[in-house]
Amino acid sequence: MTEYRVKKINLNKIGSTEDYLNAVKNASIHYCNGLKEVWNYCGGKLHRVNYGYCGINGNIEYVAERIK
Repeated sequence: MTEYRVKKINLNKIGSTEDYLNAVKNASIHYCNGLKEVWNYCGGKLHRVNYGYCGINGNIEYVAERIK
């Protein structure tokens, strides 16, 4: 089964590019087996992009990257 690393980025206090980069650097990471588990963790389906999947739900950005 495919394994994904999902970053959960809080966008509440983002005011500049530097704030966003710090939020990405300090984002919590969760590992999921398969896309169904990713979608359950994120609260919905994510958009397909070059590096995996990404999407925003409320003030939280989710970035899922395939690792296996």
